Amino acid sequence: MNTRNFKCFQAVYEERNLQVAANKLFLSPQGLSRIIKSLEEEVGTPLFVRSKEGFVPTESGKIFYEGSKVITRDLSEMLKSIEVLNRREKRFKIGFASGTIRAMDIAKIREIMEENPEILASWHEQENETVISQVVNQEVGLGFVIGAPSDPGLVAVKIKSVEVVLYVYTGHRLWGASEVDLKEIHREPLILMNEKYHIYQDVINACQMNGFCPQVVAKVAEGESIYQLVENGIGIGISPRFFSNGESVRGIPIRDAYTWDIYGIYRRDTAEEELIERIISPEA
Repeated sequence: MNTRNFKCFQAVYEERNLQVAANKLFLSPQGLSRIIKSLEEEVGTPLFVRSKEGFVPTESGKIFYEGSKVITRDLSEMLKSIEVLNRREKRFKIGFASGTIRAMDIAKIREIMEENPEILASWHEQENETVISQVVNQEVGLGFVIGAPSDPGLVAVKIKSVEVVLYVYTGHRLWGASEVDLKEIHREPLILMNEKYHIYQDVINACQMNGFCPQVVAKVAEGESIYQLVENGIGIGISPRFFSNGESVRGIPIRDAYTWDIYGIYRRDTAEEELIERIISPEA
């Protein structure tokens, strides 16, 4: 009996409606109907009564539902346990701080991973301090973070520097500027990457050092959102230069702004230095 069909049965049981259940499963109603009919033939009894009110479960259907939930739950837990074991067997892990994946040579990392199946890259981004802590505590062997950590037990290799710019929309008073001073954005509605990103607190601190608290109107999770909000005049944005200048949005250098530096970090006592150098080396 196909456990995939259990999930199809459960969806019909819970929705009481073939069309709604089919949409939920990304199946056609005809295909889902055939699956239910096949299950009924396999167990040798109707599981539903088809009526104007929808699919009403029979007593056998109710028993089948409860039993199928136990089976699918146990199967899910078994597969999760296998996945956890598989991850433990991969002895070298890579972690990414928020915003770093965009700047990475993913094709290169993937190629090295394919050549070295012991590598596990967690392709979800986390807060900068979280990745640093994971490297320090040997939870990951290599971390990509923003800025060089001060921990003397870590090696930090600069991978890439990206200019931090002010994004403005066409018609804005700063549109034609070749460079802007941070004080010029006082009282401007400002769009920033959210608190998960190292740059958020950097911008807040820089504004306060210049004598004002920024008027933050939006905090976003990725650069495309900054572009769209700026393009529609919601405000002006500060972020690394991820986009080329266009007809509706352009990035203007900020005077005395720091660069957004991505570092590869690892423990000085690592036994995997050769593998790490292959990953972070620009020539690889």
